[in-house]
Amino acid sequence: MMGRRNYEALVDREDQQLQKQLLRKSWWIMAVVAMAGGVAIFCSSSHSPNSHQHQHTIPTLLSVVHHETGDYLVALNNPVYERLKKAKFHDTLLVANNAKEIPSLHVNRYQIGVRDPLTLHWTLGQNIQGEPFLDEDKDLITLHCGDKTMDLRAMDPSTDFLDAATIAQARSTSCRHSGEAHPQKWHIPSFPILRHEICQFALYKALPDTTDGQPQYALLDRTDPIEIESSRTLPTGIHLALGSTPNEMVVQFTSGDVHPHFPRNQEGTPVARYSKQGSKDDAQKATGTSHTYSAKDMCEAPANITEAGKFQSPGMIHVIRLVDLEPNTAYEYKVGLSHGQGITWSDSYSFLSPPLVTGDAAPHSYLVYGDQGCPATGWGDGGKWVAAMTAREVLNPKDKNQPIRSVHHFGDLSYAVGAAHIWDAWLNMISPFTTKVPLMVAVGNHEYDHLSGGGNGKDPSGVKNEDGYRPTWGNFVNDSGGECGVPTSNYFTMPNSTKSNGVFWYSYDFANVHTTVISSEHDLAPGSVQYQWLEADLRSVNRTLTPWLIVESHRPLYESQINWENNDVGIVLRLELDDLLVDYKVDVVLTGHYHAYLRTCDGLHNAKCHNGGPIHLTIGSAGAAFLDTDLYSNSWTDKFIKNEFGYGRITVANATALHFEFVKAGDSDDKTAGEVHDEVWIVRER
Repeated sequence: MMGRRNYEALVDREDQQLQKQLLRKSWWIMAVVAMAGGVAIFCSSSHSPNSHQHQHTIPTLLSVVHHETGDYLVALNNPVYERLKKAKFHDTLLVANNAKEIPSLHVNRYQIGVRDPLTLHWTLGQNIQGEPFLDEDKDLITLHCGDKTMDLRAMDPSTDFLDAATIAQARSTSCRHSGEAHPQKWHIPSFPILRHEICQFALYKALPDTTDGQPQYALLDRTDPIEIESSRTLPTGIHLALGSTPNEMVVQFTSGDVHPHFPRNQEGTPVARYSKQGSKDDAQKATGTSHTYSAKDMCEAPANITEAGKFQSPGMIHVIRLVDLEPNTAYEYKVGLSHGQGITWSDSYSFLSPPLVTGDAAPHSYLVYGDQGCPATGWGDGGKWVAAMTAREVLNPKDKNQPIRSVHHFGDLSYAVGAAHIWDAWLNMISPFTTKVPLMVAVGNHEYDHLSGGGNGKDPSGVKNEDGYRPTWGNFVNDSGGECGVPTSNYFTMPNSTKSNGVFWYSYDFANVHTTVISSEHDLAPGSVQYQWLEADLRSVNRTLTPWLIVESHRPLYESQINWENNDVGIVLRLELDDLLVDYKVDVVLTGHYHAYLRTCDGLHNAKCHNGGPIHLTIGSAGAAFLDTDLYSNSWTDKFIKNEFGYGRITVANATALHFEFVKAGDSDDKTAGEVHDEVWIVRER
């Protein structure tokens, strides 16, 4: 094995040997340019993910793509993983006699920070005929990680890998992510969030299968261990939420598992420092609580299976309450983990504390949407665009005197559906704004719905039966990939109110608005636990202090698409809730689920406009794959926009007037991004 010796001459020599192989790959458009130091190879993809298909792909940890199609490999069903799990492994000696030169594997850095770039390099080696020893379609690179005290060489290569790719897949992935390809490099622009201290890549030669069909591999080389600085203690996924009272803010973040070498009484206490902006001398200190979850807490597969592409430890999840806040005041804060060797702090951030709850509150704005996901899911860039534009509105508001005060995401959050690494990727994607304003969430079908395993107290919503909520008239299946709300309820702490139910149903006041969040994935029939809570909550609203009453749910009541399974659910939700919304004079219902934008007429009740009910707004366009289905003929749809990513902006002008805008999302080259493509004023007589 070559270790870290200089191997650039071998790489240069082997560039030309691989050109013919590269040119055979249909995904590559190659331009070979002679240069003084060798050959430069540029690539572009002939394929792009289709954002108009509802079936989505959950990528692997390193977002590996297929070398011929350019599609992301599916983390939950990866043929490379399946071969490795069945394989028999041999050491290098088994293939040494067939090689004039054994291939080697290296990285450009052996110490990186969380989310830093990293580049792998390999040499092709030579067989005894002088040809490249590596078979790019069969030979593999695998990733293994652990603690400093562990010998990564002792890991079981068939089960202890976190990701794997053929040589061809590694090179194609590098091309997809960086826009340029070198025949023997894999550039990883942002190493994933892992809570391991060291990682190592290994290079394997594929051997002929055994007579009974068992795959075989021989180890060719390993990189030296790569140290990931502060991987256990650095706060990641920081996000704010409104507290149970107007004078507090909740901040949550994640870190690594408790380190075995920390003293027992200093195992990693979450801490925060916060002060009024510009008054750091008066900083207050707060400590919090920590918790986590494991694969056995999940309801069913794939979420409860610990292996590559499925469950991996989320680390520790920390909750800190910042209390005694003065209303409508700018605060600075940072969070950290106290761990015996000191405190590993995050960067410093700022937020604006909630205003007083009063009917004559000053105008304020917030953003709303559902159905986002992470752009790594192969849907294209819609989720990234919405996240970036949300961050831009939060960090640089058009009206400095009226900043965005919160973001509401009513279900279908990360679309991890059992692939735990997606939660980290999604929380990282949205962190530019979740560190500044509260993120208030609801659960959708892709967070909760499951078919089995929910009994014995596993279901965090308190449902006792095995399969959650599965009425005969609904399409409630295993959309969560077996997660059954466990990650969502652990990652997000929402306000407590009388008989509320964590992240599943709750309510809160902000300025002159009372927001009630319900779960469309649970029973809402009259007499059910949730219905009784909902009616009591609506009844308790003080319309003098909070004249605006808004209900948020993942699934819409007025589902108008030509999809009768979803329409059946909407019809039942109307039968259950329509009269209740009228009885308590709900002003607005905000929903997602349908991956498009839809606005109904105002006053909608019993499918009739201007009939004493609320206006219903569906904003399911925050990044999830578009639905091509049109609407059936109905009398209540005033505006419908499909195949367009976007989000909603609500501005509460005063106690009687509220302005809603649908804003188109796009990349920096899209001149129409940021345009308001629909708007409506909602005016109420109080």
